[in-house]
Amino acid sequence: MDLNDGKPLILIVEDSVINSKLCESLLQKNGFNTEVYTDGESALEFLSKNSPDLILLDIIMPGIDGYQFSESIKANPRLSGTPVIFLSAMNDEESIIKGFKSGGVDFITKPFRTQELLARTRTHVELKRAKEKLLQLATTDELTGIANRRYFMDRLNSEFDRAKRYESKYSMLMIDIDFFKSINDNYGHKGGDKVLQSAASVMKKSLRTSDLIGRVGGEEFSVILPETEVKAAIFIAERLRSRVEETAVKHNDEEILITVSIGVSQSLNGDQSVDDIYIRSDSAMYNAKKNGRNRVESN
Repeated sequence: MDLNDGKPLILIVEDSVINSKLCESLLQKNGFNTEVYTDGESALEFLSKNSPDLILLDIIMPGIDGYQFSESIKANPRLSGTPVIFLSAMNDEESIIKGFKSGGVDFITKPFRTQELLARTRTHVELKRAKEKLLQLATTDELTGIANRRYFMDRLNSEFDRAKRYESKYSMLMIDIDFFKSINDNYGHKGGDKVLQSAASVMKKSLRTSDLIGRVGGEEFSVILPETEVKAAIFIAERLRSRVEETAVKHNDEEILITVSIGVSQSLNGDQSVDDIYIRSDSAMYNAKKNGRNRVESN
């Protein structure tokens, strides 16, 4: 892996200026970006808005120590996969074991050897990126870059459980590209693929960050709208429909005009599983197709 391809960001949390400068200089010379803090509180503030590729962490610091710092990171879902390498003059078995128990992936004794630190840093960054790539492959539709059916259904089940637990509402959209078979017949599968990619991109950009869109069938998409009742869901669906209609897909010097039919449904207290809202939104989508296509229906 070429670490200069999208430079990894290393967070250095070390109260020794000499050690932090040495780490910073070494890593920057070898293709890493760095951010340095001398106390845990300031570093946690940085982490509230940033996600480094790896953290080099001193144990003995003013305020919270390295163990507490690591434990707080592992409790944060956004940061839990960030590898932590402890830097410490303590090399007794108890300290090392405590470091691993608090979430560390490696332990380097100070004074450290520069090439060892560099090699361990590189190894753990490569492992993190490899895991992220595997996760992306497992959860993403290869053609469109949005969630695949399996990941979408996992998230839908999670949203169902969350809504039951907190007695909240969510809505779901089922979306079908109109006359997609004719598009494939007229423009070939490459033209059809471009239509799918374009529609997915336009719809994803038109959603909120909390929403999730997935490809759940050949030309079918679905959207989870957390904390959204049906009236607001219909408004969002109309926005998606309109923006897709305004999209012209260029293919072999031609423009393919596309539209979608969208079904909307809101979660109900009596729902026994995600199948209930899935069936309702799917039925509403078929009503939209039956009633003329390029429209939104709710159920």
